Amino acid sequence: MEDIKDMIGRLAEKADKIIASPETIERLNEGGLHFDKIAKRSLEENIALLFDQRKQTALEVAKRLPTLPVVGLPALESLYNEIRECIIFGLNGPAITLAGILVEFALKYATYIREVGGFQKYDADKWDEFEDIAFAKTIKRASTAGLLTDQQVKSLENFKEEIRNPYSHYNIRKITRSAVCEKVKVVNIETGELTECDIAAEDDPAIQAQAKPIVDAAQVLNVFDFACQVVSDLMTKVGLSPLQDRMGK
Repeated sequence: MEDIKDMIGRLAEKADKIIASPETIERLNEGGLHFDKIAKRSLEENIALLFDQRKQTALEVAKRLPTLPVVGLPALESLYNEIRECIIFGLNGPAITLAGILVEFALKYATYIREVGGFQKYDADKWDEFEDIAFAKTIKRASTAGLLTDQQVKSLENFKEEIRNPYSHYNIRKITRSAVCEKVKVVNIETGELTECDIAAEDDPAIQAQAKPIVDAAQVLNVFDFACQVVSDLMTKVGLSPLQDRMGK
């Protein structure tokens, strides 16, 4: 066990993640390698570290966010600002989930406005009907209302299958299916053997959890930009013009 403790100690110095089953961690703890003592920080230390890490990238990320696409619609503006804050603070998974909600809400709102004949007419029962419609039917209804081209319908259906549904239902294997962790060092605590291999996220739930934040970060800005483009186009078609961002861009 001493040799394994030394090996893991050396590997840990160059790694930011150690993945092991509860049983393996328990055996290592019994052997004198206490992960809880190595990694444990106080609540205050964890919060300070979190803010330090986020602060380094927040300003740069904020400069790359798409502009607020509409004016005068508090529900859409609120969603936009929630997504923006999530991205700035590194919560990219929730930001992508909310971007799917933004697209769906914009489709419903624009279709509702088109069907009732304008912004001045509010029909609560009609809106309740829209709130119960599934995303796929919302796309079809918006198309029937003349708000979408055939290409836009295909694009939204692809968005539904590849982004909106997997994130809304937390289909983590599907989200991370293209991710591969390369040159992972694997220690056999029985023999002390050290091997190196590539592990596809789709083949290992533990790797999926590590890969998802990386996948989220890689696509969050493209997803948010797509959502804002959809909102801008829909609101223009029902009589609103895009507005420049009010937050200093």
